[in-house]
Amino acid sequence: MSLHPQYARPRNAAQAVELLGGLGAGAVVIAGGQELMPHVNYGKLMPSVYVDIGALPELKGVSETDGVVSIGALTVHRELQKNALVQKSLPLLSYAASLVGGGLQVHNRGTVGGNIVAMHPLYDIVPPLLALGAEVEILAAGGTRRAALAAVIAETSHGLGSQALIVRVLVNLLGMYPLGSVVMLGSGEVGVVYHNSNDPRQFETPWVRVVRDASGTIVKKTIIRNLAEHPGPGGKIVSSATADKLEGLDAASLVVL
Repeated sequence: MSLHPQYARPRNAAQAVELLGGLGAGAVVIAGGQELMPHVNYGKLMPSVYVDIGALPELKGVSETDGVVSIGALTVHRELQKNALVQKSLPLLSYAASLVGGGLQVHNRGTVGGNIVAMHPLYDIVPPLLALGAEVEILAAGGTRRAALAAVIAETSHGLGSQALIVRVLVNLLGMYPLGSVVMLGSGEVGVVYHNSNDPRQFETPWVRVVRDASGTIVKKTIIRNLAEHPGPGGKIVSSATADKLEGLDAASLVVL
């Protein structure tokens, strides 16, 4: 700890990890600084070296490849709110980002990676990522590995922020059906997803409220298919769409329970 800390700005993520490994316990990673700087300002933390990763391009950006949404660790809360891909494919995450406290300063500076590493129980980004079965890509001296976010936050041996970095957050859209999405079952029935299990292993088997039977008739009574416990004949989801793309379906019948 030092009253006169030094400053390091690595050229890439690999160099940042190398610096952390060589500098020891007094070094800290800084990006948005929304979690770190209050501790410094109140004298609770006195780093000897700040390792600034805020400008590293490989830690930025939101993209989708083969049904997997990749979110750079330096993505700020404001981008989660406004990014078209996040709004369309991960609306729960976009909405949660809008609820982050602290005003525009935090929204424009606070990062996804920082929110995860802080592991604060009141932060808004981790719960929706857990619900979505997110994974994180972690870079350490031994290389890059992927791990379930649920496993990462359950233990502290990963060395995030001191020996390793979160590079990206990954959400697999294949086999995951957002609440309110319209799905067709193998039986020919059409329904709306109204409940997902917290267990990522059951993301392909949500609870579905049937709104149209196999003949195309609108269902007026409540029919629920719990695909995890009682898939039944033809219970497997064979396709999904948004409500506005499903022809002939009365929008009023798509109210989620």
